[in-house]
Amino acid sequence: MRLVWSSQLETGIRQIDLQHQELIDIINEFEAAHLAGEDARAMNELLPRLAGYVIFHFATEESMLPGIPGGAEHKAMHTEQHKAFKERFAKLKAMPGKDQRGETSAMLEYLKQWLVNHIMKTDMQLAGLIMAREAKAG
Repeated sequence: MRLVWSSQLETGIRQIDLQHQELIDIINEFEAAHLAGEDARAMNELLPRLAGYVIFHFATEESMLPGIPGGAEHKAMHTEQHKAFKERFAKLKAMPGKDQRGETSAMLEYLKQWLVNHIMKTDMQLAGLIMAREAKAG
């Protein structure tokens, strides 16, 4: 089932929301390739593109963390989630070709669930902290 961007996923931080929309687009393209039996394309073209964009996106979020009052705990949690995600990607990329079809399916479900949960919980908390800092500075 395709991921669909909705207002429920909006953090209120335009830069982050635009990046989340791009991540959803790439995940949907990954899924379409997988469903079309194009696992080699999914793994060799789309997964590296997704991995690169994820790293870019994580760097964007992490660059917003310094200077957030009381944000040290959130920063530790947020960066730990990013690390776990990167480790999962590395594991998938290391899979032998014969195991990729099943692992592609598993990765697809993981990506969808992880992204929506990460946005709805961790990134919404980040947005709240950033907006509180801006309101205070305001």
